[in-house]
Amino acid sequence: MASGMLGTAITGLKAFQRSLETTSQNISNVNTEGYSRQRVDLATKDEQMISVGYLGTGVNVTNITRSYDQFITTQLRSSTAAFGDVDKYSTLASQVDDIVADPTVGMEPAIKNFFNAVNDATDDPSSIPARQVMISETEILTSRFDTMNSRFGQIREQINTDMVVMADEISSLAQSIANLNVQIANAQGQTNGDQQPNGLLDKRDTTLNKLAELVDISVVPSNSNMVNVFMGQGQVLVLDTNANSVITKPTVFDSSKLDVFIKTPSGTEGLVTRQISGGELAGTIRFRDEILDPAQQRLGSVAASIAMEFNNIHETGFDLDGNAGELFFKGQGMGVDPIPVSANTTNSALSSVTVMFDKNNIENIDFSDYQLEVGTGPSYTLTRITDNSRLTLTDSGGGGLVATSPATLPGITINSANLTAGDSFLIRPTFTAASTIQQNITDPRKVALATNIATDSNNVDYVINGPMPGDNRNGLLLAGLENKQGMLGGTASFQGGYGLVVSEVGVLTSSAKIASAAQETLLNNAKDSWGNISGVNLDEEAANLIKFQQSYQAAAQMVSVSNALFDSLLGAVRG
Repeated sequence: MASGMLGTAITGLKAFQRSLETTSQNISNVNTEGYSRQRVDLATKDEQMISVGYLGTGVNVTNITRSYDQFITTQLRSSTAAFGDVDKYSTLASQVDDIVADPTVGMEPAIKNFFNAVNDATDDPSSIPARQVMISETEILTSRFDTMNSRFGQIREQINTDMVVMADEISSLAQSIANLNVQIANAQGQTNGDQQPNGLLDKRDTTLNKLAELVDISVVPSNSNMVNVFMGQGQVLVLDTNANSVITKPTVFDSSKLDVFIKTPSGTEGLVTRQISGGELAGTIRFRDEILDPAQQRLGSVAASIAMEFNNIHETGFDLDGNAGELFFKGQGMGVDPIPVSANTTNSALSSVTVMFDKNNIENIDFSDYQLEVGTGPSYTLTRITDNSRLTLTDSGGGGLVATSPATLPGITINSANLTAGDSFLIRPTFTAASTIQQNITDPRKVALATNIATDSNNVDYVINGPMPGDNRNGLLLAGLENKQGMLGGTASFQGGYGLVVSEVGVLTSSAKIASAAQETLLNNAKDSWGNISGVNLDEEAANLIKFQQSYQAAAQMVSVSNALFDSLLGAVRG
């Protein structure tokens, strides 16, 4: 009987010692990121048959398990990815909003001051100082366009760097998960699958959460407690012990814009930019496509519209010396330099496309990029990148392409040479317009504020050859452009066109801030739910510490009792 009692007491000592050690582990890791509270699972040892029945033989430690709920853990990862997306989007959007809405660096005061100078020069067309102020305000206007475009370019460089860093980090985390799969499978194999390596499982969950901050992932359990990880719309990132990598490359048409690819260990690459959802990477791509690109393009459309409208009228006037007016502004798409066109690397060798702004269709200048595709026949399709709407084109002769359905091109002319089926081109009418617009006239005497037409007493027009220093009729037409509805199909002024940039960025930024706050609340709720299940509660651990300590002491007392009974038995036998 003494032996049975002693054996039972020893099993209790061992069990409560493990419980105390586990409680100590929980307390020590109360602030460790990703640590899941552990507990000792106890079970009664097999009973022993004695003459009067079955007698218990003590307790066994069956396992040390972590507090874990798969649903809540999955919910936490999902909330982490959703918050990473909207928070990154909101942060980047605020940068653009600060630029376009700032009255000191925005375009509204520069446009207003420019037309004020045009009005002042028109009021006194023979004044050289007034003309010089107009020239100076023109330089300020073009410089402001270039400065804003440069700020957009700096943000673009920043997000490209961020995308490269995030792609590298995703690849590193994916490889870490694959390595942890190997370690977990090996560790579990050593115990025949009955006991789980809690520390490794916590480390993998933490790594998965870090990955979810960057991109939305789906985690599917596999054999031997391994997991498979998929990103976006089912693209494989981790498959058991193998990990694919994520890389970035310049797009086919634009080296300043990056696409995202998944690369397998064998070297196969798959484009996944449009399949990425959730996480900071998705937020960065959405910001680029929804805010940065449209803002830069709309800014360019304002610059191009002002320049083209002003040039059209200025060229019909005459300067202070009676000479015909020249281009007042120069830039890509006006004068000599064409609009940027990028050819697909697979195009035929001699194929080319030249695009200019259409001086007779300025009000329809569009901010979107366009893709020209050559089909069999040949046939020509112009796709608006922003909404994928399409225009059917035809060759009007000599390589000039004109629209047939709808019947109007977006403020541009297209001339082609040697096109063959399968060729494609990216046309960017306004993307670089703000950075390339420049003043073409620096001599105040060459500002064409006059006309060379006068009317005699019989109300008959006649041409005047020579200077008309007091004539401001062409200047009045130039000044009138300030209020002309010359943009967005004749529905907005230049100020209104820029105001649309400010308002659209502002609305998207405000919506992003609201979405970020909402997702942060959901993320905090998910963290709280995870903490309630898996987090360490010091009050609970303190209570457990007392309970296990008392249990250990009671088991130790049983050992003392067993020892005393055994000594008494020995004494009786010897006596």
